[in-house]
Amino acid sequence: MEQERKKEVVNICLDHFIHKGLSETSTRSLSSALKLQNAGLYYYFKTKDEAVLLCAEEAALRLENALIVPAIKEITNPDLMFRRLKAMADKMAPTMKFLVSVCSDNKYKDGMKPILDRLTERYDYYAGMVAQKLKCGKLDIEPYVYITITAVSNYMVFCEDEFIVPQMKLVKNAIIHFANICADAG
Repeated sequence: MEQERKKEVVNICLDHFIHKGLSETSTRSLSSALKLQNAGLYYYFKTKDEAVLLCAEEAALRLENALIVPAIKEITNPDLMFRRLKAMADKMAPTMKFLVSVCSDNKYKDGMKPILDRLTERYDYYAGMVAQKLKCGKLDIEPYVYITITAVSNYMVFCEDEFIVPQMKLVKNAIIHFANICADAG
C-alpha cells in the first residue's frame, strides 16, 4: 500500500512540476498540491531534490509509455505510426520540457546519470523489439530507432516540424525497405 501511495505522490508532484515549471515549484507548492501542510512533502521525500529526480524518472517512463510503446505496436503501418506519434508528441511536450529542464540543470547532473543510463538500456531493448517486428537485424534498424527518438524529442522541445519531418521520412523509407526485404524473402 505504501508503494502505491508513493507512486501516486510522485505523479501528483510530476503533474505540478509540469504545470508550474521546475524553477517555479517550491516545497510549499508541492506540499499544497499533495494536500499536505507546508513541509508535508518531507514525509515522502528526504529533500526536494529527491522529489525532482523521482519525478524526472517518472516523466521518462510516461514519455516511453505514451510514445515508444505505441509506435512499436504500429511499426508495420508507418503512416499511422507517424501521425499518432506526432499527435502524442504534441500532447507530451510539457512532460519532455520538464525532463529536459532537470537534465540541463547542473544541480541534478549526478542524480540524472543513472536514470538516463537505464533509459538508454531500454532504447536498446526497444530496438530489439522493432527488429523482431520487422523481421530484420537489430543492428540494421537500431540507427533508425535512435533517429526517431531524437527527432521526436527535439520536436517536443522546440515544437517545430522541421525537427521531425525529414527524419521521419528517412525512418519511414527504412521501415518500408525492411518490410519489402522480408516480403521478398518470404
